[in-house]
Amino acid sequence: MFRNYLKIALRTLWRNRLFTGINMLGLSVGLACVVVLILFAQKCLTWDSTHAKLDRIYYVRTQYPGGDAGNQTVYPLLDQMLRDYPEIETGTHNQSWNWPWIEYGGKSIQESTRYVDSTYFRVFTFPFKYGDPATALKNKRSVVLSEKIAQNLFGETNPVGKYVTVNDTLQYAVTGVLAKLPSNSSQQFEVLLPAANLYDNPYFPENADWSNTFASTFILLKEGADPAQLEAKLPRLVKAHYKAHAQNSTLRLAPFKDYIYTENPSFQGLIYGAILIALFLLFIISVNLINLNTASALPRAKEVAMRQVVGATRRLVLNQFWIESGLVVILSLALSVLFALYYLIPNFNQLRSENMQLVINLATDYPTILMVLGVALAVAVVAGTYPALYLLNLKTTEAVKGKISASPRQGRLRQNALIVLQFVLAVVLILGTIGMRQQLKYMKEANLGYDKENVLVFKTDLAYRDEKVASSRAKGIFDQLRQNPNVVSFTSTYYTPVAYQDNFNQYYPDGNQSQQVHMRHMGGAVNYTETLKIPMLEGRNFSDATPADSVSNAVIINESAMRAFGWKTAVGKKLRQLNNSSAYTIIGVTKDYHYRDLTSRVEPMLQAYSGRESLSGYLMIRIADPSKAPALFHELDREFKKIPARRALSYTYLSDDIVRSYLSLDNIWQMIRFVTMIAILTACAGIFGLISLVARQRTKEIGVRKVLGASVASVAILLSMDFLKLVLLAIFIAGPIGWWLGQDLLNYFAYHTNVQWWYVAVAGALAIGIALVSVLFQALKAALMNPVNALRSE
Repeated sequence: MFRNYLKIALRTLWRNRLFTGINMLGLSVGLACVVVLILFAQKCLTWDSTHAKLDRIYYVRTQYPGGDAGNQTVYPLLDQMLRDYPEIETGTHNQSWNWPWIEYGGKSIQESTRYVDSTYFRVFTFPFKYGDPATALKNKRSVVLSEKIAQNLFGETNPVGKYVTVNDTLQYAVTGVLAKLPSNSSQQFEVLLPAANLYDNPYFPENADWSNTFASTFILLKEGADPAQLEAKLPRLVKAHYKAHAQNSTLRLAPFKDYIYTENPSFQGLIYGAILIALFLLFIISVNLINLNTASALPRAKEVAMRQVVGATRRLVLNQFWIESGLVVILSLALSVLFALYYLIPNFNQLRSENMQLVINLATDYPTILMVLGVALAVAVVAGTYPALYLLNLKTTEAVKGKISASPRQGRLRQNALIVLQFVLAVVLILGTIGMRQQLKYMKEANLGYDKENVLVFKTDLAYRDEKVASSRAKGIFDQLRQNPNVVSFTSTYYTPVAYQDNFNQYYPDGNQSQQVHMRHMGGAVNYTETLKIPMLEGRNFSDATPADSVSNAVIINESAMRAFGWKTAVGKKLRQLNNSSAYTIIGVTKDYHYRDLTSRVEPMLQAYSGRESLSGYLMIRIADPSKAPALFHELDREFKKIPARRALSYTYLSDDIVRSYLSLDNIWQMIRFVTMIAILTACAGIFGLISLVARQRTKEIGVRKVLGASVASVAILLSMDFLKLVLLAIFIAGPIGWWLGQDLLNYFAYHTNVQWWYVAVAGALAIGIALVSVLFQALKAALMNPVNALRSE
């Protein structure tokens, strides 16, 4: 019997191959999106779940007087907590101080490096490919490598026990190789070194005091220990050990299992958004499948009636429809897997760039895969059941003659509500796509407060093998640039306008410690304002010709800083830091300029004189003729090749760097655009199915109208108008919703455009155009039908 069902199913699907193709296209694309979204949500919901003692791992956060909080503490805190509090089993730092060069067999690598304590693997659980986690970091001159780095340096051999050279001088023993880290782990690195090595750096001990908050501190509580009780003891520790000016900070314990949500508050919204979109897509494709199956099943009313007449039970008829629906779903599921593996997931990972990559692992992801399979089978059962029951409930005496009764009013209302819902979502998503595109265009073209055009950016920190040789040759390179007629101005700097770091401190006017301002602290550079054409409100920029700049701790502040202090003029005034006895003399005030993207406001900022021109960061050059940029690069490249270094010289345009700084927002826009396309496709499939259903239900009416003289155009318009009314209703509902959501979304950006009336007009016009394309094909097909055949239907 099953073989007969299968034969009939294949014949039926082939006979209705247009509907079958639309079904499979919508299902495969929709299910692929659902699979990717659910897998992404599952990875996020199981973030950091690989650690065996996850429920007992906590990290320390510092809350500042103004209400701001961060995941950094003073470095000595961990050792003091381990001494004072017996409820702590162990703990570890996780510092990113520098990325040393590691060499072996003529190969050199410089990758993400973390300095951790010997107890790191007692706190965190990571799989080892080689080595023993209990002893891997016991010795100061030991190193643990990732699988990727180990293969790069040693190939497929076990490197444990071999020695690598760190920064050309020290020999470190390889004591462990980690297996690939989970993509949903907050701890991501390529190299681990013992934290004891930090004290070899002359700048580290002076920063590792009881006032500078730069350390990441993790603790493992003993079984049964109460984190709330431990947190209540921390104010006494602050009072006893922190420097006086830092005792207004508050220490908080945060569970590590919530690390990703605490440090990225928007992350939870991303997860729930992915789940909601997946559920909505699943709902829409399921209902569309039902509608299309119902539309394609109507011509089979006589077949089903004849089956009943000759004794077929309801179960036998249901079996036939279930097999047909199951075949469509199984084939669609197979296509969706291919589409997800070879298109969606690679593109999703490319969009996320350096963020979590989506990798399918059957050993860990099988619950999600089985769940999707179960949902797909449920969809097949429902999609097969509805049209079968619809046909079984028709009056047998009329169905045998080929008569099809009009669908019940309740069913028509359900179908109309679905069409409105689909197009409401489509219009809102179109509005979101237009709004995001306009916002990105606004940010990329906004006045940044400096001239970004015709500025070349060279990364000159090339890991020189001999810093003294590099410094001695730098002067010659800079002298050549001064003599180059194409060079308008240049500056050597640690930072570019798109690469400022989060380095803050509390400053107050000399003699008035109560007036504190939280300011971004950056290094300044000679010719920085001149090269970028940043206007000065008053005073001047740094100058190597003025020795007092280095002696008097000269600083430049921006307009926002001057306003924060309530000053009308600032040049000549002195500032002090809370943790530094030195006084800083203000020599200039710049107009506010955007040193970060336009999602953040311009904050008070101070730039301190960072020394004479050097090759330790970036070289920014403003040129007169952009066509001569390659010639300038070749000239500089020739000079830099004379300096032994591990990296080669390269350059970019500052304007291109600014565009790249919005890459993550560009990726979000592309995701929204893709989801919008899927929503539009599902809406079109729904309308296509419903108009097919309506056209077949009104076959005799269309025939009579044509016999009485109705034109093809009038019949097509008649069938189309009901659906266009639904689309207009959807636009009317979606307009205010999209406007409100758009304004709410744009408020995320510190500087933004506003939702314009034409956004709604364009979105509405697109929705109407899409609906017309979907409707007119079937409407014209029905209108062109031979009226004789239409009247013969009864």
